Amino acid sequence: MTIKLQYPFTNAAGVKIDSLPIQRLKRADLKAAHHHSKDDAEQEDFLFARMTGLTLEDVDQLDIADSKTVAETFRAMVDGGG
Repeated sequence: MTIKLQYPFTNAAGVKIDSLPIQRLKRADLKAAHHHSKDDAEQEDFLFARMTGLTLEDVDQLDIADSKTVAETFRAMVDGGG
């Protein structure tokens, strides 16, 4: 699955990001997120990075509309979709 971004951006390495490949997460990813931080927002960013292959710095550059799409995809995945 791939998410096409409504608002592409150029990452810190100078690469234009206009779509995100999505990988299904595993239980190990949830454990790693919990070890990364106790803060829910930081855990979510960590999981988004794992799911999309972005760095945490790149996750911060997502437009809010595209972030919403990634969040909805994550939630669908948790519910057995995606």
